[in-house]
Amino acid sequence: MSARYQGSTLCLIRRLMPLIVLLLAAALGGCATDAVRGPATPDLSALKPAQQALNKALAANAGDFAPRTVDASRRRITIARDIVYSAARQDRSLTASENDRVQKLVDAARLDARAALVETQAKAVQTKLAELQQPAGGSVNGAAKTSHSSNQALSNQNRGADSSALGLSAFGEQRNATGARQ
Repeated sequence: MSARYQGSTLCLIRRLMPLIVLLLAAALGGCATDAVRGPATPDLSALKPAQQALNKALAANAGDFAPRTVDASRRRITIARDIVYSAARQDRSLTASENDRVQKLVDAARLDARAALVETQAKAVQTKLAELQQPAGGSVNGAAKTSHSSNQALSNQNRGADSSALGLSAFGEQRNATGARQ
């Protein structure tokens, strides 16, 4: 190449350098402002009461004794969480109707978790009661027979009280109001 051609190329680059730098800065600045932002961070604080109630029920083994009620609570919490995440993905806060729906779901989930806990406690009481009613070597049927015989004894005692009030003794004798035989 000739020296004259090289000189003109260098001269052209020197003249265009400020323009190239300016275009590069503008391009990078434009990319920085149009950066893709992630969705807003969802506010899950409204779900905490339901989640705490569910955790309390699960700690009491409600999943074993009331699985359907626990599942209902989980479903309601999940639906409420989906509503909150959907609004966050759209980079907005919850609308009034969404907020009401989330609050109703949270309340229902808390009630479901409480019901599961109560069911679990009731089954635990039933189990303990059955253990206490069983004689040491007997079966549940033996406990029922024992209970039946004790009920019969109480019934007989009540009949005795009724017959004495009528003036009859255990031997069929009639007695007067003072208790003396007639």
